[in-house]
Amino acid sequence: MFPAGFHTASGAAQPPTPLRAASGGLLEGLGIPEAEQNAYLRVLATARCTEAGLAMELGITADRAEQLLTALAQQGLVTRHDGDPARWSAAAPDVAVEALLLRREEELLRTRGRVGELMRAYRRAQQPQTTDLMEVVTGQAAIAERWRQMQDGARRHLMLFDKPPHISPTDTELERSLLARSVRIRAVYEAGSVSAPGRLAEIREVVAAGEEARLLPRLPCKLAMVDDRWAMLPVATGSELQAAVLVRASSLLDALTGMFEAYWHRAVRVPDTGGPTLGTGNRRGELLTLLSAGFTDDSIARQLGVSPRTVQRWVHEVMDDLGARTRFQAGIQAARAGLL
Repeated sequence: MFPAGFHTASGAAQPPTPLRAASGGLLEGLGIPEAEQNAYLRVLATARCTEAGLAMELGITADRAEQLLTALAQQGLVTRHDGDPARWSAAAPDVAVEALLLRREEELLRTRGRVGELMRAYRRAQQPQTTDLMEVVTGQAAIAERWRQMQDGARRHLMLFDKPPHISPTDTELERSLLARSVRIRAVYEAGSVSAPGRLAEIREVVAAGEEARLLPRLPCKLAMVDDRWAMLPVATGSELQAAVLVRASSLLDALTGMFEAYWHRAVRVPDTGGPTLGTGNRRGELLTLLSAGFTDDSIARQLGVSPRTVQRWVHEVMDDLGARTRFQAGIQAARAGLL
């Protein structure tokens, strides 16, 4: 016996059509859910159907069948006929489906018209904001705290341009703790940064602990970089450091890293205390380093604890030993001879 609810207009039962086996996917391009497609194809296979008959055919409840038929009616695919029970019939596909296709095309055209608007929203979301790349830190206390946080977060390397002004004394204990956890520290010191009495001795202490230190007469700016994540440098040059820019990972950070490497390779190494001597005591390595770093005779004299006249005499002796006619040439010859 055929399922109840499927009848011809005269009431004679008819066998189901081959559309039953093809249910699902025929109307997918119109955005109609699969359950509604199946219901539509069942209704399409007969001239009239009832909610109870459709429910039995699909193996669903009568309420669910009513929901599906109502949804199809809203799409213009079926029509409800009054009666007891109410019967449903399919609209002619060449009219109903064509109307849906036209409606779908209109929606697609409207969506295409909004692609430009969507792309603008996409670009706004993808474009990094200035605040994501840079942050201005104001006040010496805030700058010192942020620098401490950067050092605490260091994982691989720390790179420094040490140049006045300084806002706090060097924290040798913190630096030692970084070195202890295998953070590589490289620092380029400007001559003016180590001119104070005893400063070179302090640098030698951290060098003995593992820091790699070099000297140059001039540096472009004060700079601190941690890993490939952060860099901090003053907003403006001056005698006081009141504002600094924190730079996060970006092409700007890459450029700062490249600048550091260029100056690092030009700088001269801070000699250890075991270098060659000049006369009494360990002086030759220190003299050559300070000379190459651009220190004046007076500055060298303060660092070495001797008179400017003694420094001048030593400089002439070094120039004679190296066959150099100028102080700068003496530094070049010393570097070539592996004395720096």
